[in-house]
Amino acid sequence: MMIDRGQNPRDPAGQADSVSARHGATGKKPRFWHRALAAGVSAIVFAASVWYIGRTFHWRELGQVLREVNLVCLVAGGGASIVVYWMIRTLRWHILLRRTDTHVPLLDLHLCTAVSLSFAPFTPLQSGEMLKIELLKKYGMMQRSPGYGSYLIEKALDLATLLTMACVSLLTSLKILPNRTSAYHFFGGLVLVYIAGVIVLTKLRLKGRAQLLLKHMRQCVGDVPTLVVVMAITCVSWASVAFSWQVFLYSGGIHLGFAKTVALMSIVALIGILSLIPGGLGISEAGSSQLLIHFGIAVAAAQAGSLVLRSYSLIAIVLGVGHLGLWKLVRARRSRRLAASAPAATEPWTVGGNTPAK
Repeated sequence: MMIDRGQNPRDPAGQADSVSARHGATGKKPRFWHRALAAGVSAIVFAASVWYIGRTFHWRELGQVLREVNLVCLVAGGGASIVVYWMIRTLRWHILLRRTDTHVPLLDLHLCTAVSLSFAPFTPLQSGEMLKIELLKKYGMMQRSPGYGSYLIEKALDLATLLTMACVSLLTSLKILPNRTSAYHFFGGLVLVYIAGVIVLTKLRLKGRAQLLLKHMRQCVGDVPTLVVVMAITCVSWASVAFSWQVFLYSGGIHLGFAKTVALMSIVALIGILSLIPGGLGISEAGSSQLLIHFGIAVAAAQAGSLVLRSYSLIAIVLGVGHLGLWKLVRARRSRRLAASAPAATEPWTVGGNTPAK
């Protein structure tokens, strides 16, 4: 599906430019202040987290715990679990793209998804995952509209799943509320928000490219079976992230049940995303260490565990670079094959003969 980049025939010449100029004149300053405010809040949260870690972490005991980390389990087990997570995410995106009649080779889809997911945690709101759309657009494998339409559906599903996991954790693993009534109210509110979101998606009408983007979003979840499948895959993908965290904690000598790991993962992931701090640096370590202590883990072991969990992002980056190199090799080999087959396909032939014309 191609996006028409031409000028709207109903739009008089220069009208779009004048509107853009007016918006630029009136919108630059608010956008600047919004970015400055977000950056300021993130900097304050980051500084407070670093101060908290520096003041409360028991560095001497923590260092002794880190020396006993099982590196084989950390690198091999943790790395394999990350790749499995990427494969699950590739499958979900593949299904969504097919609903928009966009067909990308599965190998390219996986390698591109792996590259974008490896760097996404170090971008605000994990927006770096959009890199996969721009890469595939650059190499002529998709158009932006179906790519971003499916991406927005993915982000909505991810946020809904994380919020639901965190809410369920408040009802089960975490006992930090005075009573469960608050958690039930929060969970009920989430359900109403989900229903409202579906209604808005089906009823909203926009104009121009925004309407085309909305059309692709509706195509992604336009039928109940597809919606159920992608929701199930989303739950499995985040469960695989929780399993990865369990592997990383196990390599650091922390044996945490799966339900508690899901609670830890969902809450810390939400904190990291909403803080707007790239990678959730500082605040993720502070939050995960406090939750581990809440689960009965010794203080030094819990603080070491929070640092071990940071290696998840580092190993993901290394694997992402490897996937990027592999993707370049795949595309280079494919280009050589096309170049080799092109002369034979285009070579002129003599009339009535069986050999090429000399």
